[in-house]
Amino acid sequence: MLRKAILVAALPLAAFAAEPPSPQVAAVIKLYQAFAYEAVVDYPLEPGFIDQPKEVLLRHITPNLYELIHRDRVCTITKHEICRLDFVPLWGNQDPSGSTVNFEAGSTSNAVVAHLRTNSYTSKLTYSLVQTKAEWRVDNIAYDDGRPTLKELLTK
Repeated sequence: MLRKAILVAALPLAAFAAEPPSPQVAAVIKLYQAFAYEAVVDYPLEPGFIDQPKEVLLRHITPNLYELIHRDRVCTITKHEICRLDFVPLWGNQDPSGSTVNFEAGSTSNAVVAHLRTNSYTSKLTYSLVQTKAEWRVDNIAYDDGRPTLKELLTK
């Protein structure tokens, strides 16, 4: 009888429990979980998102986006200068230290919106995802500050 009373008492709380995120939102959350250190560690011991090896990046992004990022990194290494990316793509700025992020489904089934906050500055990044055989992968990022999308920047 005591078990039934506990179960019944817990039912109202269960009604307010958060729904699990959609697979698309879960894919973007997983991306940020993997690279959160970019925003919380002043001097990370690991390479950042754009400097990760192919096998790591392909867990999160499409092969097409990987190739564009890779070309930019090769350019940076060979020319010893900034080529196309002068900011951290996942955070939309050059210094993500102290950023927090919340996620929501976008206006289409393949879009996820990341709401970022750094001190009093807020921004919104809209992720476009593609369903692959494995799971959802990021194919592009749109920034709310008027700059081109990540793919547009990388293909200029």
